[in-house]
Amino acid sequence: MKPDPRNYFDGFDTFYDPDKYSEFNKQSRNIYENNYAETTSRMTGFITLMAHWRGSVFKQIFHNIICFIVPYFIISLIYHYVLCAENANQTHRQNFELFCVYMDRYSDRIPLSFLVGFYVQQVVSRWWDMFTSLPFPDRLALKLVSYCAGKDSFKKNLRRTVMRYVNLSTILVYRLVSRKVLDRFPTMESLITAKLLNPREAERLSKVDHKTPHESTWTPVLWALKLIQRAREEGKVKIEAPVYANLVSSFEYIELANRRILNYGWVEFPLAYTQVATMSVYCYFFVALFGRQFLDPHGAMNQNSSFNESTLAYTSEIPFNQHTPDMIVPIFTILEFICYMGWIKVAANLLNPFGDDDNDININYLIDRNLQVSYMIVDDADTDMEMTDDPFLEAGIDIPEQLPGYRSRSNSTRSNIGKKITSALSRSTSRAKIREDSDGLSRLGSTRTVQMPKPYSRQNSVVSIANHYTPSPAVQQRNGNMSVLSEESDLTHHSNSSETTARIAEELGHKLDIQDPWMNKKGEFNVAFDDETKANSRKGELNVAFEDEANVRL
Repeated sequence: MKPDPRNYFDGFDTFYDPDKYSEFNKQSRNIYENNYAETTSRMTGFITLMAHWRGSVFKQIFHNIICFIVPYFIISLIYHYVLCAENANQTHRQNFELFCVYMDRYSDRIPLSFLVGFYVQQVVSRWWDMFTSLPFPDRLALKLVSYCAGKDSFKKNLRRTVMRYVNLSTILVYRLVSRKVLDRFPTMESLITAKLLNPREAERLSKVDHKTPHESTWTPVLWALKLIQRAREEGKVKIEAPVYANLVSSFEYIELANRRILNYGWVEFPLAYTQVATMSVYCYFFVALFGRQFLDPHGAMNQNSSFNESTLAYTSEIPFNQHTPDMIVPIFTILEFICYMGWIKVAANLLNPFGDDDNDININYLIDRNLQVSYMIVDDADTDMEMTDDPFLEAGIDIPEQLPGYRSRSNSTRSNIGKKITSALSRSTSRAKIREDSDGLSRLGSTRTVQMPKPYSRQNSVVSIANHYTPSPAVQQRNGNMSVLSEESDLTHHSNSSETTARIAEELGHKLDIQDPWMNKKGEFNVAFDDETKANSRKGELNVAFEDEANVRL
């Protein structure tokens, strides 16, 4: 059984008893753990996300859905079994149908998406700013340990008293903005019982409250500053002027955070905008109760349509085409209701983040956390820290490498498969682009792909230059190469086939920065082609296939 948070303040000596709170610490949940860690699962992500009940949209709007669906089906039953009966008055039926058509036709006049979207955006932004404004005394406690260090009883009591005053100041602020904090600490006596105040301090605080109708949350911060200033003047603590100014800035941070929270509680979100956004959603779905009804068409049904054999009532005649087919359950209207009503409920819950809703900030937990952590920090000043030898140096490691247990994302099976797919797609795209650019040279006629083998053999008509081809320059200079080769190919109609083939091959090797092993010292392209290759070269054509990425047709 978890201990009651109200009983935490049994005394500052027993407040942090590890035996007393070990059971609570084991059962408590890590509040910093991400609740959406399993939503990225391939098969169960959606189910896991929808299975959450606490704080879910279904918990917030399930009663609204019931209040919408029940009247919808009541109206539908009255229409189908009363107004559409054989002996029913047709005037009443037609008037009802005309009213439903009217509701559906003019329902889009409400700018629901704009109103609700902008409203929710502003509310969520304000809610997040209020959360980031919450004061944490950790920074001040750490500075006190450094600037007011010492094991004597005075310095220890000074640090603890200062942190008690700081936490008292934030609690006084929370009492003004949060109902649940006020219920926890309703009077000065409750603060005295919690040992946040002693009777003398409570009397002084009450006198300040009687002097002014305004809040007195700044009083404990003033007491803390006075204590440090008096101890510094009396020489009990030695704090240099720059250090003292830095310490005072931490008190300024606490007071500024308290003031921001009070300002948010003072100036609330505009009531008129909240009313407009909420009223628009409720009016829209009130209209949908009639405008989204399925109506029975007059006369013959399913005639002159593609659904002649269907048993559902359907017609393409106006205005019944917008109210058929009769699916009984308005599926998309319910989905629309969940989206818009869930949207407006989220904003309604975030208007007061210090309430008791599932998504509200747990202020009582924050109060206990700040008090406990701040006291633990200032009490750790009594503990002497001993410097030990660095474990990496003892192991002979100058610069630590990758720590054990780390699995790089690039080494995972999912990542490797993705890389292979991406590489294959990029190669296919490169080949397609090169083929597209080379289509302009197709006027030279059909060619036969001539591949260069590895190694070169005079008995084979295939010549391979893939081992010496560097794809990166070729891809970068592809457009330039195509224009040069196109110009060279025009000369093949007026030149000898052997000279044209050698000139094009030499230009290709120069443009692609290929170091051809078959180029002799005189700069001649010493390659022997078989008869079939020479026959193709007489047409002024040479097709070189690159095994890596490029397929260039001349």
